[in-house]
Amino acid sequence: MIDSTFHIATDQLSLSFTPGTRKEFFIHHEPHATSIIYPPQTDFASLQPWLFKVVTEALRQQAKNILPQRLKELAQLHDLQYTSVRINAARTRWGSCSSKGNINLSLYLMILPQQLSDYVLLHELCHTREMNHGPHFWQLMDQVTDRQSGMLREKLRAFPSPFR
Repeated sequence: MIDSTFHIATDQLSLSFTPGTRKEFFIHHEPHATSIIYPPQTDFASLQPWLFKVVTEALRQQAKNILPQRLKELAQLHDLQYTSVRINAARTRWGSCSSKGNINLSLYLMILPQQLSDYVLLHELCHTREMNHGPHFWQLMDQVTDRQSGMLREKLRAFPSPFR
């Protein structure tokens, strides 16, 4: 349930609810931080579907501000090329890469620690060279993650999924 105590706190994003004095909700965005200011006497229980949309849109805003730039940085660092990047609300996967080099990233990457978010971005970038999960793909992943791809993959799998 989303209520006044709901928050997301990772090394790449802070999202929290803060009591306010206005009669309506107000959203304050800063780089890597969003505060949702709520009116006094807010009945959170009756607003759940709407609050879910508000939180989702706050995540989308932060994802659009953070993930494309981070993808660009990682691509340049590892000499990997991609065509475009899109942010979506995919709930079945963290990201995908088309054969044309178009990368789709889930806005839910924002709830991950940056190390795991970077792993997903690198995973999709590596698909721009290897469109499968064969040995060459995993060699490239090991190269770009300093031989940490197996450990990072396990950490991502163990992370509580927003998709359930």
